[in-house]
Amino acid sequence: MKITKVAGIMLAMSLMGSLFASGKKDEQKELKAGALSFLNLSEKDYATVLNEKKVIEFEMAKEGSIKQNDKTEPASEVKTVVFYDTLDAMLMALESGEIAVMSGIPYSTAKYLCRRNPKLEMSPKFSRNPAGIVEEDSFSALATAIVSNGFSFMMLEKNKVLHDEFDKAIEEMKADGTWNKLVNAHILDVMNGKDIASIIPEYKEGRKTIKVAVTGSLPPMDYVAADGTFAGFNTAILAEIGKRLDRNITMVQVSSVGRATALASGIVDVAFWTRGLSEADVKRINHRSEEEMNKANEARLAKFTDGQRKAMDSYLNNLSLEQDWKKDLPENTILTMPYFSDYPVSVQLKK
Repeated sequence: MKITKVAGIMLAMSLMGSLFASGKKDEQKELKAGALSFLNLSEKDYATVLNEKKVIEFEMAKEGSIKQNDKTEPASEVKTVVFYDTLDAMLMALESGEIAVMSGIPYSTAKYLCRRNPKLEMSPKFSRNPAGIVEEDSFSALATAIVSNGFSFMMLEKNKVLHDEFDKAIEEMKADGTWNKLVNAHILDVMNGKDIASIIPEYKEGRKTIKVAVTGSLPPMDYVAADGTFAGFNTAILAEIGKRLDRNITMVQVSSVGRATALASGIVDVAFWTRGLSEADVKRINHRSEEEMNKANEARLAKFTDGQRKAMDSYLNNLSLEQDWKKDLPENTILTMPYFSDYPVSVQLKK
């Protein structure tokens, strides 16, 4: 395997959810998994995606980057995937026994769910909090970068000016410390038990309005409170962007699959999108040449054990759906730089 393939695959795998079932070896059987609906990716293709990445997660568990509830065993094979338009619908399916596991759940969301429902647990259980963290020069960092999801905003290609304005606002937030404050208040504190705060974006008469499609179904990122107000990290980010661009922000709640239609029809200007490049990927694209990326990957790979290198080679060489995050994007759309990255995990009922 050439090193250039590692760099290329890093950019292709950010859509993937995580499946790593725990338990005894004789219990490793075929699973029926749930997932939030994709736009263009079929349930059959997503099952293939989940099964193709078992090798690297197995190696991560052996290395200690992630921990399981019981033994470190290879993941169960996913025989069937069922798509759901909302997280609530998938939770009902899990509790009724329709599915065995919810796959592709952001770690921050999984921790939020498990704190509030004692029947639920993550599989695997993490030895560290991977949300938003990418460490350099380790096997776990490379693996995390490959399977992390980037949270971005999607727009039509014709709105490139607005796209660039969003990118600039996100960069400024990260540079001046605002982004860190919002992450601490609306993600980390909520993961540790704090309630999700409702947020009303600043409104001023006479200025232009940006309409944004959100699902309200992915706490603590995207959430609608009991009183109908929008809440969570996305709302906080959007409210801050509105201030910086001197625009009013209006949010429109739609289903997961309805975001693309709302955008294409002009009902909204922007849509919340979770399956794009991770922040680590964007940094590699924007700040390193191909030669620089190759040298960095050579140095990283040199530190791998034989088992880790074999796992990475096997995983990447067997990968057949390496462009599926792009396939799931609607036509004529573009994504902003990610304003957050998170590692997808699986959630199951406690045994």
